[in-house]
Amino acid sequence: MKTVYIITYVMAAVFILGETLRRGLSYFSINATTMIEDYLCGLLLLAAALVWRSGTAFATTLMTAAWAYGTGGMFVPFAAHLEAWMRGETFRPDHPHEDLNSVILKGVIWAICLACFAVSLMHAKNSQKSA
Repeated sequence: MKTVYIITYVMAAVFILGETLRRGLSYFSINATTMIEDYLCGLLLLAAALVWRSGTAFATTLMTAAWAYGTGGMFVPFAAHLEAWMRGETFRPDHPHEDLNSVILKGVIWAICLACFAVSLMHAKNSQKSA
């Protein structure tokens, strides 16, 4: 879990700072939902890491929930962009299907979220057994 704990801080920064640097705050006027979703995910991950560090009783639950949110939140952007690339069709003008680097990046972020979610779930299960 120590690795997941460290990755949680890194991914919180990726979601918050990465989205801001990539799109800029002006993107709120284009697609506020995307920005809010990424910022919320980053804040949930940051909160989970801080609560984990404090050792609070609900730290495992919050960590698992934050990674579940990240996994679910990244699935549609990754899968939709992958489908667009595979079909050779641009579904959204701000996600051109030719941009394979974005598909790969979204896939890597989704895979990290999924792996950390799985590890968090296993940790939660093991914590329940020992309690």
